Amino acid sequence: MAVTGSGYQAWVTFLDRWRAGQADDARELPLLAEQNFPADSWARLIRRMTEVLASRLRAWADGLLRAMAEARDEFEVARALTQSRQGLAVIRAVAAHPGLPPQLSRQLLDAVNEAISAAQQALLDNIESARRAGVDDRIVQARLRTLRDNPITVHAATAPRRTDAWSCDPSRPPRRQILIDPPPMRPEE
Repeated sequence: MAVTGSGYQAWVTFLDRWRAGQADDARELPLLAEQNFPADSWARLIRRMTEVLASRLRAWADGLLRAMAEARDEFEVARALTQSRQGLAVIRAVAAHPGLPPQLSRQLLDAVNEAISAAQQALLDNIESARRAGVDDRIVQARLRTLRDNPITVHAATAPRRTDAWSCDPSRPPRRQILIDPPPMRPEE
């Protein structure tokens, strides 16, 4: 059974370029079906997918930690956490690609979500370690609040893509609005 023409090469090329940060658009990838591949080729493709997903998750985590370390205040930490979700959205999109068999897609997405949850827990654990090390409680509480208010575990599917400067995040609670009644209209004289 030949692997050429089955989508194998398109996926391998995409995964290699994606790992290197040269490709983000997976929409044109072909459908994959396990029965179209010899068992060893399918196993190699799945192994490559999991390795590339793990590599992208490590690069994402390194970038998030670097951004958090460079942050000067809690606002910048919150921004780093929120912006990091965009990188996770891309990773989740590849893991849940519609060209993958549903069972495989579900397994890859579950693995990615588990890694994201573990990263969130590691961030919280680091703050608890800082508390035990004697860091000022106000600093610890502020960082805990930032991490809890801006969790990386929020799936990017619920966050809108920013298309213009007026976009807003509908998943956030509404802001309080002060509405002032317009002055009554005077009848025309």
